[in-house]
Amino acid sequence: MLAQNEMKNKAQFRWPFLYKVLYTYASLVHRLYYKRFTVIGVEKIPENAPVIFAPNHQNALMDALAVLFASSKKIAFLARADIFKKPLLAKILNSLRMMPVFRIRDGFESLGQNQEIFDTTVNVLKSNIPLCILPEGNHEGEKRLRPLKKGIFRIAFQAEESAEFKLNLHIIPVGLDYSNYFNAGSDLLVVFGKPIRVADYSERFKANEQKTINTLRNELAEEMRNVMIHIPEDHYKVIFQMSEMYESSVWNTNKTNRHPYNKFTIKQYIVQKATDAFSLYPDKAIALGNTISAYNDRLKKYGLIDKLLQQKRPRFFSLFTGILLTILLMPIHIYGMLLNYLPYKIPVWAAANIKDQHFKGSIHFGISLLLFPLYYLIVISAFCFLTEKTIIKVFFALSIPLSGFFTFYNYRNLKKLLGRLRLFRLKLSSPADYKSLKNDRTQIIDQIKSTINS
Repeated sequence: MLAQNEMKNKAQFRWPFLYKVLYTYASLVHRLYYKRFTVIGVEKIPENAPVIFAPNHQNALMDALAVLFASSKKIAFLARADIFKKPLLAKILNSLRMMPVFRIRDGFESLGQNQEIFDTTVNVLKSNIPLCILPEGNHEGEKRLRPLKKGIFRIAFQAEESAEFKLNLHIIPVGLDYSNYFNAGSDLLVVFGKPIRVADYSERFKANEQKTINTLRNELAEEMRNVMIHIPEDHYKVIFQMSEMYESSVWNTNKTNRHPYNKFTIKQYIVQKATDAFSLYPDKAIALGNTISAYNDRLKKYGLIDKLLQQKRPRFFSLFTGILLTILLMPIHIYGMLLNYLPYKIPVWAAANIKDQHFKGSIHFGISLLLFPLYYLIVISAFCFLTEKTIIKVFFALSIPLSGFFTFYNYRNLKKLLGRLRLFRLKLSSPADYKSLKNDRTQIIDQIKSTINS
């Protein structure tokens, strides 16, 4: 566990040089890990005031890193105690200024240690060091906000109460939205919401602590839902699929700038309208869900995905150009694959049998963080013994990471090209099936449009 005395006051709380180096390096790797890393609302974070960041929790340790690097601040974290069980991992987490919070499932006798942790976090906040607490308590890989635990509010009021409600503490809701939880090269959007000033609840807290905690919990939950995609548990699957399928139609109709935040707000709109409609007409959700399920079965039969049908009709010239470009770039692709196969594959192998699937991204990132520089150092050092020419050594050293990066994204493009070729083949070999598939999608889009406009 993190030594408590180290965090008792600002003079004692230090960010070691090793932490600063690791922060800079990990920030760079984190930026490269995602194809697009978009941050909205960072200007809302109050300056010169203590803050508690409250993000939704869907992707294990990657959620904490998202807040850390999006805010560009050195943050202390509270995390569930069970991930501190292994001594080596506990040391690493402690060095990253992470502290354990115990739950009933960790053993009733462990709960007594929480007060010590809470006292420490109060001193952290009084030192004007940002704190991040994941108020849902555990992660779930669905775009939904689950009930918030009370720990974050107890800490907030305890900190304000110790300063006679003059601390000016703010809780900042943070929305995290991943295009894919498991794989590198996906998109990540971080949205900072409206700060909630805890001292504004001081009189109500003095009158009735429990009722005020519940009031603040409800307000924070509402503000968090405003900065994330929140799909209620009822009809989750069909509403999620509606948002994925209909989004492109909104782009095409309104000619909206395709910024990640616009994509996010469009999905929020679709989700809200669908939720409202299905609460009145639940039978519509069942009927539409069955129609989409049948459509997905047909897509699977042909080895296609819906995104391919969202695009323009595949044409011979564009496909020919894509194939030609693929052939021309294949030597670079093979070069990058041969030199980078192990560091790209080892994290995938390591996470293959993990029980909690939503730790996959965290394992991929953590192993890559350590493995890539070590692997490149070994390979480059070995190559340097083969030649004395400095220019060749420099070229080789630069070519390894760059070719690996190229191969990674080129592989993704190859998969898209193969999908377009399958669609084109279906169009040529079985035009009736192709037309039927397109008609199915058009009818589904019309149903979705009717639902959200009802």
